Amino acid sequence: MPPDAPSPEVATPHRLPALALAAWVVVVLAICGRVLLASKPHGVYPIFAHAGAGWLAGEDLYSAPAPESGLDQFRYSPAVAALLAPFSLLPDRVGGSLWRLLNAAVYLAAFAWWCAAVVPGGTRLTAARRAALWLLLVPLSVGSLNNGQSNPLVMGLLLAAVAGVARRRWNLAAACVAVAFLFKGYPLAVGLLLAAVYPRQFAPRLALALTAGLALPFLLQRPAYVLGEYEQWLRLVGGDDRKDRPVVNAYRDLWLLFRVAGVPPGKQAYLALQLLTAAGAAALCVAGRVACWPRRRLLTALLSLGVCWMLLCGPATESATYLMLAPVLAWAVVEGCSAGATWRSRWLPLASFGVLTLAQAAVWFPVGKPLHALGVQPLAALVLTAGLVADYLGRLSEGGRAARVLCPGP
Repeated sequence: MPPDAPSPEVATPHRLPALALAAWVVVVLAICGRVLLASKPHGVYPIFAHAGAGWLAGEDLYSAPAPESGLDQFRYSPAVAALLAPFSLLPDRVGGSLWRLLNAAVYLAAFAWWCAAVVPGGTRLTAARRAALWLLLVPLSVGSLNNGQSNPLVMGLLLAAVAGVARRRWNLAAACVAVAFLFKGYPLAVGLLLAAVYPRQFAPRLALALTAGLALPFLLQRPAYVLGEYEQWLRLVGGDDRKDRPVVNAYRDLWLLFRVAGVPPGKQAYLALQLLTAAGAAALCVAGRVACWPRRRLLTALLSLGVCWMLLCGPATESATYLMLAPVLAWAVVEGCSAGATWRSRWLPLASFGVLTLAQAAVWFPVGKPLHALGVQPLAALVLTAGLVADYLGRLSEGGRAARVLCPGP
């Protein structure tokens, strides 16, 4: 080999960042270009544009659309309808493309910030490991971005919230959680975990941000109209229970696994399980803080546990919602490939990633929906959760045997 020719060991890491960048450029441009060139609107964006137009006109946002419209029911808060109003003024192809571009921009920028501020190693990660994180993000993210779902935006806000806490940007972090809550509701779980771990710094700011977000629509429309829309929204989300629907149309959560296994618990027992697992996640995060885990390790665990709980035990997990697992799963896979990783840290994230990637690829074929109805997605999330919890409990045990040190301030 000539002296100036790079060896494969040197060349490959340098090619990976370029490959990751090229992959994401192609994905974003292809999705936005397809929407601009399509002959008719695609995905869920028309639902959002319709809600934005309804907000401007002072119309009922939550009435069932006419069957001939082909639209599903709008399920987000009135505040989100107000935020969507500018998109409704644009042609659907332009608005749909800009909506997807906004989702991608928030998601990818927040992921980059999270990698730098939160992921253990941060800016000291090798180029190959950083590129691997970006490449592993692709398979579970493309579907939601392509369909115009809000999941990339919501997950980007949660990534930014955790990164904001890592950088002591408390107000920004609280605002990000509040906006995510206005879209989906259950992202508040991550905010509550942050409030449990940092009660003095974060909890009051979160309460203020939530209050401001919920109050904002009253400044943008007639108060009586806004109040009525909030009442309808609460009635809609409160009655959205799919536990007794056919499994093909059910939510993709832990309840589905119980049904597939033939041992569905009672609804009260399941509610108790949801509350107990939420309390367990909070207790584990607080224990990590008390045990003086490094801030990066603590916040990575907090986001991972929060997202896993939202998907397995949250109130409304659909197949597209599993995009939210992509960032923490990508890190779990990369960390599991490090020297000294335990077998569960190495193989359980890989198994989870493989199953979820297979499930994502299956949606392009007729077998996709029946496969999802078998509960493969919540099973993959459960496998990952079990590995993470075992790893975090092991770290707590090791910390208990170590010499006591004073925990640094926040």
